[in-house]
Amino acid sequence: MNVYSGATGARLPRWLLPDNWPLKDNQPQQATLHFHAEGLQFEPDSGSSYVNYLALNGALVLPALIEPHAHLDKTFTVQRSPAQQAGLLAAIAAMHQDRENWNADDLRQRATRALHWAVEGGVGVLRTHIDWFSADAPLAWQVIGELSHPLCDIERVALAPLNFFANATDAQHIAAQVALSGQGALLGGFIHSSNWDAQAFENLLQAASQYQLDIDLHIDEELNSSAQGMRWLARYLQESPFKGQITCSHSCALSLQDDAQQILDVLAQQRVTLIALPLTNLLLQDAVQGRTPRLRGLTLIKEAQARGIPLLLGADNVQDAFCPLGSYDPLDTLFSGLLSLQLGAAFDEASALICQRSALHAGAVQFSNDLVVFPDADITSWPLRQRQRYRLKNGVCYALKAGEQTDGA
Repeated sequence: MNVYSGATGARLPRWLLPDNWPLKDNQPQQATLHFHAEGLQFEPDSGSSYVNYLALNGALVLPALIEPHAHLDKTFTVQRSPAQQAGLLAAIAAMHQDRENWNADDLRQRATRALHWAVEGGVGVLRTHIDWFSADAPLAWQVIGELSHPLCDIERVALAPLNFFANATDAQHIAAQVALSGQGALLGGFIHSSNWDAQAFENLLQAASQYQLDIDLHIDEELNSSAQGMRWLARYLQESPFKGQITCSHSCALSLQDDAQQILDVLAQQRVTLIALPLTNLLLQDAVQGRTPRLRGLTLIKEAQARGIPLLLGADNVQDAFCPLGSYDPLDTLFSGLLSLQLGAAFDEASALICQRSALHAGAVQFSNDLVVFPDADITSWPLRQRQRYRLKNGVCYALKAGEQTDGA
């Protein structure tokens, strides 16, 4: 096994480089990467010769990718339980029906396949929400908690409907179980106009604080200007700052709310992360049988960017009642976001939305010894036509499709 000490000729994205990085032909100069035990360092290529450095020859290089919002417990169920009508609520009904099939073997087989797909895409962190429809942790919480992969860290979010937190004791019971699950376990909740309860939301936040848990919410996943989730959260945080990390996924209603700008101002002050799910939200929002959708159903990404709010794009559901398509490849998610959100330069700007680890974990190292390399350097067509890629982690090359070590480019 060859362990490289560094690499030369890496084309890094502009968002990752300092402002004074030199340009060549109006493009960032290629970089030399140095792998150290304490982390990765990089500098402009100087033409110097280094012993045991991998020559990347201008390949595109990103930090290991992130899947910030998945549902491993639901994935690959569309064939047996498709949604019978368009829209979010019909998909929820279909999944309730499919849950009868969720034994340990079924969950393990589907989740393992999904994990392998994500790793093949270059994912180094995968956060999965797990449905929680009882007072005690569901079987899926245990089964998925047993999964592991040397190239990917797995995080679990307890996804319980908001009404499960209506009683403070019940909220604490759920939070206590999540806390006992150890590192990478978060408290979540499904917050929607159909189950809105301000006291339950407060109980959820207080239980998370009591057990020192970070929070990841399904919130305002609807095109309803009267949705209360994000509004209420902004008001609450102004009066009761939350010490942990809060992540808000979906937040579709912001696109229709007159007070959205004020809500975003508060989120920026509290450093709340927003996650947009372009594939699933485009499919489920404004979904009326036999009618072309008028609305995109996506949260206010550009307005959030202008305020410095941490942002990521996620796959959400893959091949289930919510979304019959999907690949667990963040490049597919990014391409969908590029068009639907009208984002800027794909590699140099928008790529941050699929690999900026500090958006998921405040204070995380932005660029570590865990990289995804795209050997066919083509800034113009990326992320299309970029299926070939490999991981370069701690100086070791891994061919992602085979999951084996390789000698690199």
